[in-house]
Amino acid sequence: KLEKGKGMRTFKNWRVIRAGINESTKTISLIAVSLLFYCTNSNAQEISTPDSLYVSTQCFMREGNSFQDVVEEGMSADISGPNVVFFRQPIAGAGAQANQFIRIVVWDSMEAWATNVVVAPSDTYDCDNNNRRFWTNRNIGNNRGAYQGTNVSLVSTRRCTVRSGYNISDVYKSLNDIQLAREADGWSSVMHLSHLVLGPSEETEMRTSIIIRTIGAGEAGLARDFDSNFGTDLGIGTPINAPVEFCNDASLTRSYMVHSANR
Repeated sequence: KLEKGKGMRTFKNWRVIRAGINESTKTISLIAVSLLFYCTNSNAQEISTPDSLYVSTQCFMREGNSFQDVVEEGMSADISGPNVVFFRQPIAGAGAQANQFIRIVVWDSMEAWATNVVVAPSDTYDCDNNNRRFWTNRNIGNNRGAYQGTNVSLVSTRRCTVRSGYNISDVYKSLNDIQLAREADGWSSVMHLSHLVLGPSEETEMRTSIIIRTIGAGEAGLARDFDSNFGTDLGIGTPINAPVEFCNDASLTRSYMVHSANR
């Protein structure tokens, strides 16, 4: 048996020890939360700011007009404000109608769009302007040579969803690493990562819809790059180990640059 005085001293000592353990636990928890916050912020800072804003709209040729009529009208239109305007004609699409095409208008930022946007009238086509989609767009890798010496190129796109547990920064880093490796092997095409920020996004969780876009230096350039990868890259523009899911099959369009502020 413990003597009364000795027992009280032992009890008090245990209370001190337990208090020390509790304080240590709180300190460890605080450190863990701080490290998590630091790591989260560090990951968030890895991605660059968007290079541009893409506004995409589904458009339809009016009866009696060909896509060539649409392109010629677009090239002759008096356009001011946007950096670039593309008309993209589906070749290997995803259920596109025979008279359907995509209008892409590229801006520096949302503010640039808001202070300059004008929906120009057309004699050859109509667009679903009430359902436009706004995408932040980032260049991937170092290639910037799309549309080299031409106004026409091939563009392949694949729409995916950011995999659960990852964010747009993770996708950017993964794609950038793979694009740099391709460029080192002679890949000439340009890769973009577009992230949907405004507009309809059917059956996807908010702010998780992305497009991985591959643009050729010219039509033959994209075809040549695809030929070099058909044997190994089963993702065709979407690397298998990228943190994405629910990807649609890759589509192919012939893209016409109908306006460029720099040309």
